[in-house]
Amino acid sequence: MFACDAGMGSSAMGASVLRNKFKKAGLQDIDVTNTAISNLPDDADLIVTHQDLTDRAKAKRPDAEHISVANFMNSPKYEELVDRLKK
Repeated sequence: MFACDAGMGSSAMGASVLRNKFKKAGLQDIDVTNTAISNLPDDADLIVTHQDLTDRAKAKRPDAEHISVANFMNSPKYEELVDRLKK
């Protein structure tokens, strides 16, 4: 789940980038969506946020894994996640 203030724009672009990386890696069974932090669903198990918003997302969903990025469009954390999930 990608989360930002409004759940549109940057988080939608980031979700699209990661969805494409997953597809290229053969990980098509993983659902990548985006939403506003205030609308994070109870079943979100991994949440990607901009580093300025991570604390808010953690407060909303403390039980989820959180990945904090500096840039939704190009983060080395995406490749790390792809590699981890491929194993």
